[in-house]
Amino acid sequence: MKLRNQLLPLIYLLLFSFIVMMAIRLSLYGFYPEDFADLTTVEFFKSLFMGFRVDMITLFTFSSIFVLLLLFIQKKVIRLAIGLLWGVVLNTIFILTFSDVLYYYYIHRHMSNEIFNLGNDTDIIFGMAFGSMLHYTLVAIVLSVLFLFGVYKLFKAEVQTFIRGKKFFVVFFAVVLLFFIGIRNNFAGKSFGISDAYAVNKVSSGNLALNGFFTMYRSEDSPAKHNLMHLNEAVKITRSALASANTPYIYPEYPLERHYAKKDKPQYNVVIVLLESFGAEHLDGFTHYKELGITPYFKKLSEEGLKFTNFYSNGFRSIFGITSMFSGVTIPLGFPYLGHGLELSNLSYLGKVAKENGYHTIAMQAANRRSYRVDAVSHLAGFDQYYGAQDMPNVEQVDPGRAPETGTYDYNMFAFYHKKLNEMKEPFLGFAFTDTTHSDYHLPSKKFERYPHDLKNYNGFLNAHIYTDDAIRRFIEGVKKEPWFDKTIFIFTSDHGSGDALNPIARQYRPNDKPLPSIEHFRIPLIIYAPKIFKPRVIKTLGCHNDIFPTIVDMLGWKADITTMGSSLFDKNVSKRFAYFFAGNLIGIKTNEGYIKYNFKHVVETSGDANQTADMKKLLFAVDTAEAGLLQKNKWAK
Repeated sequence: MKLRNQLLPLIYLLLFSFIVMMAIRLSLYGFYPEDFADLTTVEFFKSLFMGFRVDMITLFTFSSIFVLLLLFIQKKVIRLAIGLLWGVVLNTIFILTFSDVLYYYYIHRHMSNEIFNLGNDTDIIFGMAFGSMLHYTLVAIVLSVLFLFGVYKLFKAEVQTFIRGKKFFVVFFAVVLLFFIGIRNNFAGKSFGISDAYAVNKVSSGNLALNGFFTMYRSEDSPAKHNLMHLNEAVKITRSALASANTPYIYPEYPLERHYAKKDKPQYNVVIVLLESFGAEHLDGFTHYKELGITPYFKKLSEEGLKFTNFYSNGFRSIFGITSMFSGVTIPLGFPYLGHGLELSNLSYLGKVAKENGYHTIAMQAANRRSYRVDAVSHLAGFDQYYGAQDMPNVEQVDPGRAPETGTYDYNMFAFYHKKLNEMKEPFLGFAFTDTTHSDYHLPSKKFERYPHDLKNYNGFLNAHIYTDDAIRRFIEGVKKEPWFDKTIFIFTSDHGSGDALNPIARQYRPNDKPLPSIEHFRIPLIIYAPKIFKPRVIKTLGCHNDIFPTIVDMLGWKADITTMGSSLFDKNVSKRFAYFFAGNLIGIKTNEGYIKYNFKHVVETSGDANQTADMKKLLFAVDTAEAGLLQKNKWAK
């Protein structure tokens, strides 16, 4: 193989890379067509062109140094080494970009800066890569070898003529100019950013245009991005929204900290169960779609307790939900997670407040101890005891060859939870986080496989819910026999929603249902179950994860000075109810008037009219700026 000049292999490899990146984008569209159904034909092609620009920035950013070196260097062995290194970089971009397409299945957005925290969950990642996604892993390995072999052949080929002299300077100048324009990709103002990728003001347009690698390396946003309005004005608006005569503000220098006065109430035990991926849109008793009968016991609990039907998550990942429940904070875009640096700012913590009010605390999860770093997070939040899957004996009846690859089955955790609660001194506060409804959907027995079981797809998801619902049944029916049951409040909720309840597989079971607005993916259940304490009723009060901490404080009459971006769900004097959430490169807010999503440039989705949208946008700007600004200045909590 011979090449006319040193420019041709560079052109060939870049052209091939553009084709691969666009093919991956089209695979995203092919895998999840319903997510892009709102795009017209014109909008679709506009979004593809915007995607070409995103790919140009991505490829040029990580190729420029190799291209410039290869224009100069003539020695064959050095050219081959540089070419192979470039090939490895491009191959990494391809793999991560396609991995993002698979990740999209779970949260229906591109991966962002959470990629930098996945090292804490390698057991889950490897379990999926060599479990339900083994075929993708094998294909990726084969294609990577073939690609790198092709790169090897391309740069091993003899270059007949090296461009030199005046012609070289013209070529070099043209290449530098092309890369400068391509990387900046904007001729006015700031260079092209994530929020510029929306060809039209629709979430689907941005999702189609962006590629996962771009959002990964561009999502380490500076907190300065949250300066959507002046901090003083933002704090004033946020204070007004959260205001209640029952919880006065107490410190001018910590403007959102509020005082909860001690009340003469029984010191009931509290048992929290955080359910993995229990999105309301899938659950019997909570879904607005056709019920599938996968969570009959959970529905029964909701009918016997306080059932909150207008409750939302603060994000799309487990650590978002845990952070919000433990501290009342929605992690601002670009900020580190709890356990990774968020705690450098003073925060209010549920476990610490519980201990200050005479409670004994325990936390656990069915995943491995270090998964999501819940061990460190629980310790930060004031939980004295913490346990993971390695601490929990197997009491579940498991068919041969059906041991889970990571963590333990949910009933093993529930049985362990039951045992440990029996050992606790009252009053106690417990927290437990399930795992079986997290992909891969391993099950202990075929008896739970009502649908054609798959470790990854919606059928497996439904079967896993059938199992976890049964594990909850066994847990509750068991603890009903304990002397502490009658004076215990059980709180059941989910870490986040769980994607589209009308995906292609789900369509088979709900053929006549029409898609609901995307905010439905954030809706989660909340049940406060204490049959000897509360009479059953349905509560339509708007709420979110951030409200759980202050609700517990209020419900038990604890004395506490805390800062949360939420309020007690029982406080009827709260000025303005809202749920402030973060989803990848978007922030949003849900109020009783509707919801909006914002990409730090445009409102990309709204359910309200012009006036409602303007009001929600103002509140969102205030809440986001106030939270980020006060955390950054360490003026969140005293």
